Amino acid sequence: MRVGRKYVILVLAVLLLLPAFAFAEEGEAASQPATDLSDAIVFEKCGHYNLKDKLIGSKMMVSEDWVSYERFFFSIKPMTDARWLCIQWTNVPEEVELQQLDETGAVLARTDVPEEYDFVWALEENTVCIAFNTGKHGMSLTRLALYSEGVLPEPFYHWQYAAGHLDYLVISTHPDDDVLYMGGVVPIYGGERGYTGTVVFVTTPNRLRVHEAVLGVRTMGGETYPLFIGFHDVTDEHMKEHINMFLSDAVTLSLVRIFRQQRPLVVFTHDVNGEYGHWQHKVVSASTVEACKLAADESYDPASAAEFGVWEVKKCYLHLYAEDPLVLDVNAPLVSFGGKSALEVAREAFLKHGSQQTGRFRVQADWDPYPISRLGMAYGTVEAGTDAFDNIDPQLLVSALSNDP
Repeated sequence: MRVGRKYVILVLAVLLLLPAFAFAEEGEAASQPATDLSDAIVFEKCGHYNLKDKLIGSKMMVSEDWVSYERFFFSIKPMTDARWLCIQWTNVPEEVELQQLDETGAVLARTDVPEEYDFVWALEENTVCIAFNTGKHGMSLTRLALYSEGVLPEPFYHWQYAAGHLDYLVISTHPDDDVLYMGGVVPIYGGERGYTGTVVFVTTPNRLRVHEAVLGVRTMGGETYPLFIGFHDVTDEHMKEHINMFLSDAVTLSLVRIFRQQRPLVVFTHDVNGEYGHWQHKVVSASTVEACKLAADESYDPASAAEFGVWEVKKCYLHLYAEDPLVLDVNAPLVSFGGKSALEVAREAFLKHGSQQTGRFRVQADWDPYPISRLGMAYGTVEAGTDAFDNIDPQLLVSALSNDP
């Protein structure tokens, strides 16, 4: 228990009810679909069974004074088949620690909640209880699930996490803009060519859109968990009354901090004119270019410069930008996607954005007004070349850094 901190404990215990199923090889088990054991979750002191219903809209909120006790144990028969605890948060919580306990109450494992909306945690042998230790900010849960060994269903992927160096970043104003306007980047550079990168979503409209964004990134071949800044989504018609919720200076500052922390070599973002004119797209486009310049300036935001150091982004590409063009071949078959093209992959990814299937938007090919194939370099500290990674020292790539002794 952390000194000086109040704990609110939500305890769930897991009892295995399914018959044992033996695989000939451990590796064979890992390649099969994982069995959903969520019905075996037993809640103590609460009846929040809606956490098992797989609906993003249902949730359970826990505040600091939710219960009167400080700690509670629930002991049952040790688990044998359960392997993964999967959690979907309504919002990524602050100051929440998770613990795995055995039947004696001993802590087998503990972890602070990482900054991700969908969390997968491997269960230790003999775990019979999970404790959520919540500080003053409380927490809100959307779903709890329990699975056996095997391939987990969406959105419970085994992600990599941005760890202080990335080959590329896609800066997307809203969930789905990364697909609609820059949908060739992740399939080609990430999925096919193996560069390490992810998507930054500047606005977070609601939990459903976050869920769709995660599925979309994964469908495009992204293996690094996307980043969410959390600005409000403000439509053009509400711009005047809510413009203070999306100031360019604030967006620039947030992006500088991300660039310094994650150290991307190449950045991709929106058209200067906001594609179809969306005012937030325009702000993100301009702010991204400005942030690329300021990330290397130690006099700008000294706090993040001191924490992460300054960083020089090598190239910044904008959608539809005419100078130093980068034309992606989005119709070429990609081996990593079974021969599908980047255009086909992006269109499949857009279908993951179920709430946006209104017929208004679609992933566009090269002959359309907003093709995903057309970009141009608006800022760079190296020559553009004909490829996004031309003239960038290969020793700066994540693959080279990870091989350093």
